[in-house]
Amino acid sequence: MSIFRQWGVVVNRLILECQGFLKDFGYTYAFCGGYALEMFTNIKKRTHSDLDITLFDKDRKNIIAYMLNRGWNVYEPIHTSDSLRLITDPYDEGEMNHFYIWAMKPDCTLIGIDPKHNEDTLFNYKILNKEQTRFDFIDIIFNTEKDGTFICDDNKNITRALDEAILYREAIPYLAPEIILFFIANPAYVESDYHREKNNMDWESTPAFLPKESLKWLIDALRIAYPEGNRRLDELIALNE
Repeated sequence: MSIFRQWGVVVNRLILECQGFLKDFGYTYAFCGGYALEMFTNIKKRTHSDLDITLFDKDRKNIIAYMLNRGWNVYEPIHTSDSLRLITDPYDEGEMNHFYIWAMKPDCTLIGIDPKHNEDTLFNYKILNKEQTRFDFIDIIFNTEKDGTFICDDNKNITRALDEAILYREAIPYLAPEIILFFIANPAYVESDYHREKNNMDWESTPAFLPKESLKWLIDALRIAYPEGNRRLDELIALNE
């Protein structure tokens, strides 16, 4: 995987291609996942299975229209049947409750799709490669913005000011590392066979770089989210002592 050093930071080629592709989008977005952590730490620690961006849910229709108008296909995952449903209309209400959607070029090399028998819009899929090497797939994750804050957990009122939630390396927006770490401290990620190795590597390499205020926010957020305790919270408290 090609890596560019730009402005003193490790910048992956896929990030630069995606940033160029989205330059006319006009709505707030940010890179997230492992690539965002790399931009923060300036350290490449692992391979990446795919390219993740986050947008606000109010802009769902806009990003779907943007992708469709540029010849990409957009799918919503149907977890009950382990399949994908093709979205062909930005105003399709079927995907509105989904946490994420997938956008991919018709010749995507990361995900293989196959139409289900007697179905026009439902597809089986399989992952073809462990690492994305071409800019032909984007995992689009939706979050919520309210009153100038990024909502991390609406039920427990865990928020981050928008200018602290989305950071920049020059013109490249990325989600703040403390928010990414908050999300992946969820036991579902910690215990997932698919995510475990990447999760552990991200937790080993990132918290030590957090400014004190960001580390305090993360500790406080995890305490509120997991009053019964959380493995990652214990690790952070030990780091902060």
